[in-house]
Amino acid sequence: MAVTTDKHRGNGHRQDSAMRSAPAARQTATPAAARTERAGLLLGAFGLASSLFVLTRLLEGWRVSPGSTEHAFSLLGQRLSYPAANLAAWVILALAGAGLAVTLLAVVAAVRELVGARRLGRWLTGAQVGLVHGALVIADDRPRAFCAGLISPRIYISTGAIAVLDDRALQAVLAHERHHAVRRDPLRLAVGRVFSEALFFLPGLRELIRRQRGLTELSADEHALWATSEDRPALARAMLVFSEDDSGEVVGIAPERVDHLMGAPPKWRFPVLLCAGAAAVSALVVAVGVLAGQLAAGTATLAPPFISRQPCVVVLALIPCGLALAAARVALTVRRRAS
Repeated sequence: MAVTTDKHRGNGHRQDSAMRSAPAARQTATPAAARTERAGLLLGAFGLASSLFVLTRLLEGWRVSPGSTEHAFSLLGQRLSYPAANLAAWVILALAGAGLAVTLLAVVAAVRELVGARRLGRWLTGAQVGLVHGALVIADDRPRAFCAGLISPRIYISTGAIAVLDDRALQAVLAHERHHAVRRDPLRLAVGRVFSEALFFLPGLRELIRRQRGLTELSADEHALWATSEDRPALARAMLVFSEDDSGEVVGIAPERVDHLMGAPPKWRFPVLLCAGAAAVSALVVAVGVLAGQLAAGTATLAPPFISRQPCVVVLALIPCGLALAAARVALTVRRRAS
């Protein structure tokens, strides 16, 4: 595969001169990436903790006891009981349903990440053909270089990339990916995706996670420049190689990465208001759970061993499960429309 088109070759010397004369790289993306990551993790952890909190309030606000109850009706000759509760208890039940939905979404997203990582790991194990500068070489004619592995990340580069990269560009690529491996970025990004999918309703969280991915790449670019003694042309050539499609045409390089390579700081402001709104939503859930839990008075009865004769506990369990399934369905619909 051709590395560049004739037009790019014609301007190569001028571009190299411009890049070499660019101001020295400042570590601006690295601290920005760290702040964004911490904010996303804190908001995600707070949101998930709020969901689990309302589940515990459900256990405290509702009392399940054996024996008969006055809240019952007859149906087809069977005496069926039903839960008795005040408004606060029903609020707790609704919040618990939402909390259960969030928990289920988080579990499903985490399992999906683990399964995907294991599947990728098995494929990479079978595709390995060698080792170069500490990176595992995989058999693939397309130029590829990436870091994979949640617990013990490794660097992978394809035979196609080795074929088209010169030594300086190859060193820049490996330095970029080595930064991802040292920081365990695959695991960090996977955790962010889990929070983003489970807590889709929190304002600003999805934007934080999306921005975290971009800043992570800029941070790795900064490390590559530092490791290669500010060799901007080498990194630029590598970026150009990985941005080409199978026909050799350039399909696009992120403009922000190009600007950052030329010495411009990331053009992004931390979304303070959105983060404050997300924290306020989680705090509101906790506050409502605390207040409703203090006033909640719900009772349900259980008459073993014939639960079918006193099924109020089953009904009580089905309500949050139904709410959880409904919330999960809405979340999937919103994500499909957004994509």
